[in-house]
This record gives sequence, structure tokens and C-alpha cells, in this order.
Amino acid sequence: MAKRRKRKLIGMLLAILALSIILTYNPVSVRVMTVAVAVWHKIDPAIFYRLIRTESSFRSFAISPKSAIGLGQMRERTAEYINSEHKRGMLFVPVYNLNLSARYLSYLYQKFNGNWSLVLAAYNWGESNVLRRMKGIQIDPDEDYRDKFRDIPETWNYIAKILPPRKKA
Repeated sequence: MAKRRKRKLIGMLLAILALSIILTYNPVSVRVMTVAVAVWHKIDPAIFYRLIRTESSFRSFAISPKSAIGLGQMRERTAEYINSEHKRGMLFVPVYNLNLSARYLSYLYQKFNGNWSLVLAAYNWGESNVLRRMKGIQIDPDEDYRDKFRDIPETWNYIAKILPPRKKA
């Protein structure tokens, strides 16, 4: 009788584990987590949602040709920059990756004076590249600087996918 009960308990634990994994990595669950993490970090949920969709199409195990990992397509080096206690492999865990991506986005938002076009350019092209490009320019939070990246098609298109269209004057 004890063996049967033990087997039943192990079976239930395995079922719970399988269900947890399915729910954690399910594309619908990942979308809900994306919005929740944005709200938690006080980031515009629509922008964060579009960023994650653009980066990984909500695929937790996505790996880019440049070794960017997971939902927010973060490199290990960037993860260590944002979280000094980062452990390799954790970028495949959806909520961890989303939190680090949101923290990095918040950091860039502060660094670029709340200007979303520059924040997104830095997330895509690199913080140093954008700083060099903007050297000597006073950053206006309301200005749309996407034209500064017209010569970098990947970044130009990236910003266009995430930011709403510019308002016509």
C-alpha cells in the first residue's frame, strides 16, 4: 500500500511540474507575463509588449545569431551588466528574462532622458553607439530622433515596429 501511495504522489508531483512548465513557457502565458512585468516596472505596456514581440515573437528559447537569448534577446554580458548576480542560462526563464529586459529598458529610459526613440535605438544598436551618435546634442524627451538612425536600417526599422507612427504636423 505504501509503494502505491508513493507512486501516486510521485505521479502527481510530475504532473504538477509538467503543468508548471507548460504554463510558464506557453505563448499566451508569456504575453500575460510581458504586460505584468511592464506594469510592475512602470513601463508603457504597449511599448514593452511590441519590443518583446519584435525581439523574439514571444519565444522563450529564441537565440539570435549574435547570441542574444530569450524573450528580450539579451546577451549574457548585458545581463551581467544589469544584474551582477546573474547566472548563465537564466535568460531562458521567461519571467527572469522579462524582468532583466525591463530593468535594462528602465535604465536606458533614465539615461536618454525619457526619449523612447533613443531608448529603443540603444536597446537595439547599443548604448555606446547611440551615445556617440547623440554626442553634443541636448536630448528632448518629446523629440522623435528616429531620423538620426536612417543610415542604420535595422535600428530604423526596429524603432518603427515598436513606436507608434509619428504625428504629422
